[in-house]
Amino acid sequence: MIKLESDHMESKFWEKHRDSDKWDFAEITKTLDSPGEVILVGDSGLNTEYRRWLANHDRVLAKKLIAVIGSTLETKINPQLVSHFKEKYFRPRG
Repeated sequence: MIKLESDHMESKFWEKHRDSDKWDFAEITKTLDSPGEVILVGDSGLNTEYRRWLANHDRVLAKKLIAVIGSTLETKINPQLVSHFKEKYFRPRG
């Protein structure tokens, strides 16, 4: 699962299509609607794979990643950590 939080949208989740063994990072990226800042939340290995894809295919969005919060099978994502980053970066400015 990939979850993206941004300053222009609520949380968005993506799951891999069952009939495919690959993620469609291009489709995920296309639906983000030009965010100013993004937090990537999900499996650490998948986060790394998506960040690599962004570096090669969408450097503009790659530069907008302000935080990457990962997890493994042993560790779960701490919702308070996600909330902290959302509060710090996405609260109204000015």
